[in-house]
Amino acid sequence: MSGTKKYEFDAILHEDPDSGGAYVIFPWDLKKEFGKGRVKVHAEFDGISYDGSIVNMGVRDPDGSICYIIGVLKRIRSALNKSDGDKIHVIIREQSLSGAEGNGSVWKCPKCGREFKNRNQDHYCVKPQNIDDYISSQDAQVQLRLKELREILRAALPEAEERISWSMPTYWKGRNIIHFAAFKKHVGLYPGDEATAVFKDELTGFDVSKGTIRLPYERPLPVKLIKKIARWCYEKYGK
Repeated sequence: MSGTKKYEFDAILHEDPDSGGAYVIFPWDLKKEFGKGRVKVHAEFDGISYDGSIVNMGVRDPDGSICYIIGVLKRIRSALNKSDGDKIHVIIREQSLSGAEGNGSVWKCPKCGREFKNRNQDHYCVKPQNIDDYISSQDAQVQLRLKELREILRAALPEAEERISWSMPTYWKGRNIIHFAAFKKHVGLYPGDEATAVFKDELTGFDVSKGTIRLPYERPLPVKLIKKIARWCYEKYGK
């Protein structure tokens, strides 16, 4: 691995309270650096090693452009005593073939049987192929809320294509416009950081953080506001 280019930088840790995950942003254009949009890398977070991937998950820079991220596992955050907003020193090198293969051992998820190099690898046991699949996999009461939100977004974004991106229902027009996902107590709506900043005043009273709007099941959906935000995202990001 000594022959690979090293990327060294300080980054801010971003946590997603919905998934419990966290990430840092890779501050270079991944496609220019590696010629592809997903790269397996060897990373060090304040000296703790981790093999993972730099990917595009719809996170946007302040100017609205897509950026690339790498996850920071909970065990690493705990060991470093780091949380949302803390600074982490990061070193990145692309994995060599031998580094990616490791010693050949695998971990099999006891639920779905998929095999991974890293034990307890974060993953989706069942990957939905379309939004209908995603909705039908949820509890009956949650399905009703998801169908309602889907119809709101369909009405607001008639030009957009429905698809699954990163295992979440997504509206797409040249790029990802907006996502949503079901959780135990709410539906998460993901218009991006810039949108939540623009609509900050209108979102007063909602649980909002870092491009995420949490819509609890016990409250009616704010139909007009959702349409307004979705349309703003389309005008800003759609192609």
